[in-house]
Amino acid sequence: MALTVSVTPMTAHAAQDQNIAETSYETTIEGAPDELRGKLDLISELVKAKRDYATAAALRRAARRDVDAFNGALQAAGYYAGLADFELIPGADGGRAKVVFTITPGELFHITGYNILYQDEAEGRPQSLEDAGIKTKGEADGASLKDQQERFLAYLWNNGYPAAEIVNRRVLAEFDKAGAEAVFAFVSGPRARFGKPRIEGAEHTDPTFIARLKTWEEGDEFDRAKMTAYADRIRKTGIFSSVQVQAGRPEADGTAPIIVEVQERKRRTIGLGVSYSTSEGPGARVFFEHRNIFGNAENVRVELKGSEIEQSASVTATRPWPKIDGEIFANTAFSNETTDAYDARSFEVSGGASKKWLNDNLETRGALAFETSRIRNFSADARTFQDERNYFVSTPLSVIWNSEDDLLNPVKGFRASWNVTPYVGSDYFTQSEIAARGRVHFGENDVVTLAARMTLGATIGSSFTDLPLNKRYYAGGGGSVRGYSYQEAGPLDADNDPLGGRSKIEGAFEARVKVIRNWQVAGFVDAGSVSTKSIPNFTDEYFIGYGGGVRYLSPIGPIRADIAFPLDKRETDSAFQIYIALGQPF
Repeated sequence: MALTVSVTPMTAHAAQDQNIAETSYETTIEGAPDELRGKLDLISELVKAKRDYATAAALRRAARRDVDAFNGALQAAGYYAGLADFELIPGADGGRAKVVFTITPGELFHITGYNILYQDEAEGRPQSLEDAGIKTKGEADGASLKDQQERFLAYLWNNGYPAAEIVNRRVLAEFDKAGAEAVFAFVSGPRARFGKPRIEGAEHTDPTFIARLKTWEEGDEFDRAKMTAYADRIRKTGIFSSVQVQAGRPEADGTAPIIVEVQERKRRTIGLGVSYSTSEGPGARVFFEHRNIFGNAENVRVELKGSEIEQSASVTATRPWPKIDGEIFANTAFSNETTDAYDARSFEVSGGASKKWLNDNLETRGALAFETSRIRNFSADARTFQDERNYFVSTPLSVIWNSEDDLLNPVKGFRASWNVTPYVGSDYFTQSEIAARGRVHFGENDVVTLAARMTLGATIGSSFTDLPLNKRYYAGGGGSVRGYSYQEAGPLDADNDPLGGRSKIEGAFEARVKVIRNWQVAGFVDAGSVSTKSIPNFTDEYFIGYGGGVRYLSPIGPIRADIAFPLDKRETDSAFQIYIALGQPF
């Protein structure tokens, strides 16, 4: 099969020797293997040219350059006996000149053996690909050979040779057998063990803290994978803008110092966020963060939140715990809630530890917390306000899987969590919640996104009437069931105030479509149910909201505006709800 490409020059030149046409020429490539046709088009000067060649000599020179490129491509693909040639056919009577390339690929060669050569002296080095656990299929193309040599180099790095380097790579072809021997040449440098980290560039950070983050014990055999993990652990502290970790030259005792170069980022950050909904009113959030206060990657965050229904202030302190590759944390929070269900003022202090696993996708958390609340509620029976004071000690435990790639606009990955919190004090009960969310994409450039989330909550060990109002589950609002007012997607009392429940079920589905570059339109359906039963049984009344909105994909994250409607509107429900916020809902 031949591919013909016609090129029309943008400027005209006088026709010169051998009747080369002044306006065009044709290029044909014949005999190319199927897997190379597209590549030969891409590397051909004549196929890509946007100009004319005024003389036959100029056209021949360009064709010879193409032949050299084609021969290189044949060898790179494993056709070591391949040959490219061309024929120039001048145009007759002012017609187009033709350049016909003929590709004779020959047989596709296979590698019959691999020879490892070292250009220095050292002991204990692998002498074959098999010694390094590398399996091959005899591919003779350049990309496969390059990959195999780089995998062998990685084996050297990860098994005691930090100074190993590739010297060259060549192939010795046996043309009568369509076979070849690959020769990989290296210098390995001496075998080495891990030495002490040497810290450079730390200004406010304690160098001994950076050294404690190491992922090996001094004297262990050098393994570049452990050195890479060490660099990742340093980056995860969040206090450096640049981290470079490399092995120094092995010393006389065989240990290689690990040189760490860091550049510290700014230590303070101030942030602000705003939101609005018709049921919760305008809301704002401001935070101040101070990193690396005492030089050990400590982080203190002060956050203030305010809306018509809740005002809160919290202080959170964290510090890495290198021994377990985790962190310890402490938190103090005060909140004032004014809702239709209750009014509550709460104070909480807590502390605990967390650890991440499986490339930081899995996190486990455990804490000990003390909290007290003063709750005021209007009693429909007594027609008066009732005050209640509660004290609780709890041990919140969490397992979280989070592979999402962005906080405000996740595109890849999903998040799932399981939280269990036993309470003792004014009452005795345990609450458990399971939540998950994810999304899939369709079409060119992910033009369509389908996202979903679900939440299940349960309370065991307390009756509905004894369960404090601020510990009950509620549904409704911008982060729950859109279309219903805050906490009102559930049963109401005689005064049409939310009753809440001991368990809940929530689910949501949303479809987003890109309409122009930075804009999405969305349609969604949310559903939720709360029950006085301790465990959801999926048979209680569901409250369903539906609606749509737009998202502007700004540089700081999606800015969304949604309007939602209750499917079965009660007399107490508003006809619609509006939500404006930063970030996708899930």
